[in-house]
Amino acid sequence: MSISQMMSSGWRRLLAPFAITHGPTPLEDVSDAYRAELDLVARCTQHAQRVHYPQFRVELLRIGAEVQAHLPWLQGQVLALGGHLPSSPPATLEGNSWECFRRDVEDVRQSCGHLLEWIHRTERETPAIAAGFQRIRTDKLRHREEFRQMLMKSDPYTNSTMGPPQAHEARQKQAWLEESKGEWLEHGRAVWEGEGKQTPWAEWSGEQESKWTAELPHHDREWRQHLAEKSEPPLP
Repeated sequence: MSISQMMSSGWRRLLAPFAITHGPTPLEDVSDAYRAELDLVARCTQHAQRVHYPQFRVELLRIGAEVQAHLPWLQGQVLALGGHLPSSPPATLEGNSWECFRRDVEDVRQSCGHLLEWIHRTERETPAIAAGFQRIRTDKLRHREEFRQMLMKSDPYTNSTMGPPQAHEARQKQAWLEESKGEWLEHGRAVWEGEGKQTPWAEWSGEQESKWTAELPHHDREWRQHLAEKSEPPLP
């Protein structure tokens, strides 16, 4: 080995720990997408079996069927890239329908973000996969809005065992939440307009609904604080 080859080999060994590692492969991306869609199909099916409103049952089964239609293409991509079909543990639903819809909205929102990341990562080397991800994301954005509509129309207290005082407090809480949400959205809209409306209205409003849903535990704490302040005796 020449001196130059020895020096080159030495530099490679020295710099190896600092080498830039590549991100996930297209196989990993399509496997993750397949697993996510498989899980959503199972959740839609389980939710449809226990949902209180018949019209929601129809909607859930339709969404599940549309997500199911993505699986053959994803299966083909996994196998074509030399992978094995990943398995997904059975979906386990907890809470009432309203809570399930709330989680669906958030999960689908996250899936839309993941798909956008996968599209950007694959569009140069595997444009066909990027195009397939884009088709799935288009459906996913529509499903997010449909889940959001069902969330808004569903009753948070369905199948509860609340007595009259609790039901009265529940209605008060719902009215307070709606008022708070209106003020929160109005403030956000003012910021959106002040920044030049950089995001289309439909996309912006959908994002705000997802944010509000994700922040519901925080608003619950605000409601309890509101109740505590109302129950405090007036100062003498």
